[in-house]
Amino acid sequence: MTPDRDQSQNRDQSQNPSQDQNRDKGQVRVPGQVRAQGPDRPPANRPRMSRGRGIIQQLVLLVSLVLLWLMLWDSITVVTVVSGIVLAFVVTRVFYLPPVVLSGRFNVWHALVFGLWFLYSVLHASIEVAWYAFRRKAVGAGSVIACDLRTSSDLVLTLIADTASLIPGSIIIDSDRAMGMLYLHFLDCDSEEKLRKAKAQVYYIEELLIRTLGSHRDLAALRARPDPLNETEGGRS
Repeated sequence: MTPDRDQSQNRDQSQNPSQDQNRDKGQVRVPGQVRAQGPDRPPANRPRMSRGRGIIQQLVLLVSLVLLWLMLWDSITVVTVVSGIVLAFVVTRVFYLPPVVLSGRFNVWHALVFGLWFLYSVLHASIEVAWYAFRRKAVGAGSVIACDLRTSSDLVLTLIADTASLIPGSIIIDSDRAMGMLYLHFLDCDSEEKLRKAKAQVYYIEELLIRTLGSHRDLAALRARPDPLNETEGGRS
């Protein structure tokens, strides 16, 4: 090897020290390749939602808003239906929100189980709360509990919060979407046994909703954490 070639190679290495560092780390940069900005950056070729599926999700959202409008008016007439459709279009176009991602699955049997359990729970809790107003014994102190949910779906988390709030004696205080946490206040919850019972109710609501319309990812998380109450302190493993 000639001295001129040695000097040119040393000069190139001194001008491009990053190439030596990448080579030492086992990384070879391909010309034209874009370097990721962080370890959590998603791949560039991530599949996007198909147009047909996006249209279906928009229709489901519009129909849900129209049904909600009809339930608020408690009447089904031409005026309420047309005004509900117009209002649904206005809400989805003016007040833009991130799209609600549906799982693409719905289990009719688990939906029936969830509906029957919800009706029973509302009736039982209503009688129990009404009895608190008539009995002579004072109502026990309420407690705020935190539930580390297994779902990663915003829709399922919202349904869990709504279901728990509709059952008398409990109400949602706050939620942490990033961590998947729900904070609830329960009436007459002043013992360890009552605390476990309150948490078990929330986790059971989550299980029923995941089995009804949860994604395959949520079902896998449900199998990985079948009993959150018996997990070690610190939350998810």
